[in-house]
Amino acid sequence: MDTIRIGLVGCGGMGTRHLYGLRELAQSPFNTVELCALCDIRRENAELAASEAEKLLGIRPAIFTDLETMTRHTPDLAAVDVVTDPSVHHTVACQALDLGLHVMVEKPMAITVGACQMMLDAARRNHRVLSVAENYRRDPSARLVHHLLATGAIGTPYMALLHSMSPGNEIFITPWRHLKTKGGPLVDMGVHYTDLIRYQLGDATEVYGNVRLIEPVRTKPSAIGNTYTFYQKRFQAMEQTVPADAEDTSLALFTMESGVVVNWLVTIGGHASGGRELIAGTQGCLESYGTRGGRARMRLAGQEEIGHEEILKIVEGFDLEPLAAHFFPDRIADDAVDWKLIALEYHELAEAILNGRKIEVDEVEGLKDVALVYAMFESSKADRAVTMSEVETCQVYAYQAEIDEALGIA
Repeated sequence: MDTIRIGLVGCGGMGTRHLYGLRELAQSPFNTVELCALCDIRRENAELAASEAEKLLGIRPAIFTDLETMTRHTPDLAAVDVVTDPSVHHTVACQALDLGLHVMVEKPMAITVGACQMMLDAARRNHRVLSVAENYRRDPSARLVHHLLATGAIGTPYMALLHSMSPGNEIFITPWRHLKTKGGPLVDMGVHYTDLIRYQLGDATEVYGNVRLIEPVRTKPSAIGNTYTFYQKRFQAMEQTVPADAEDTSLALFTMESGVVVNWLVTIGGHASGGRELIAGTQGCLESYGTRGGRARMRLAGQEEIGHEEILKIVEGFDLEPLAAHFFPDRIADDAVDWKLIALEYHELAEAILNGRKIEVDEVEGLKDVALVYAMFESSKADRAVTMSEVETCQVYAYQAEIDEALGIA
């Protein structure tokens, strides 16, 4: 067998984007995934996704509203791709793993660290692959920054910044992203950033943070830029205002195992705007961690800053994996980068199942990414610095305990 048969669970906006990722993979010489089933508790969502799949892939997958039924009635089903909202990632993933399926789950891995641990335990007791679909680190810009750091291009890193301030009180993509029991905007976006920080600078040991809610009411934007049919329909049905109870403003210091100190400032609300990414080393600095569709910039001591294209002209030994090199032959992201990064995630999952390839963002890495975000929340609630050991093992858990209680997570 040189392909795996997979089912998509969750046929909303992100699920639609995953269909486009499957199309990118199908059009490449590296296709190893066959989509054979769709599952959503709302049949109309699955029907819409089936129409999209038919248009993009030339096949109309079978439709189900129940995971166990889908597993029982889909021959040779090997894996599922879980693209539900984060509050039920653990429920769906654990059920799938216990049914004997391998799992890829969208980021964040789960709604709390405790829920992540449930998924980790389920993957291990069933001896199944669990992959977290964290895409930013797969972008050529992130791969280039990682190579530059690994080869000592800027010397030894000692300090870093990650600042991202987006002002206003508009709804951030979907109303549920402003609810604490769904993850909130800082978790939804923050997990991308914590993964990049850990990818480039290693694990953290201690976090001192403060989180706040600045915008308790969110308003519907005047328009939505996303052209996917599902997003457009959801936008039309969206209320003009929605309540928000998830914090939208965060400030923290991360102390990394290497000794690097990271200054974090991420807001999705309020009135301040701007941002900067910086990794400072003893011989220069990088003005990027890398991101989806990003460009790296570097400035060495006593020299002018150079951009991504100029770095590529002088860097030695920097190569992308074969499928990424196929997608990005110039080692620079293009307009289809979102779909192509998803295709890379699918390909890695198939390679892990078929050939034993190591998953890059597995259940351990996914848990650590979620824990680093929640370390800021736990620190804020405890009014002290917290260690990552305390957070990852749920010894400091007061903030997340409220979420677990609300969702019935044992």
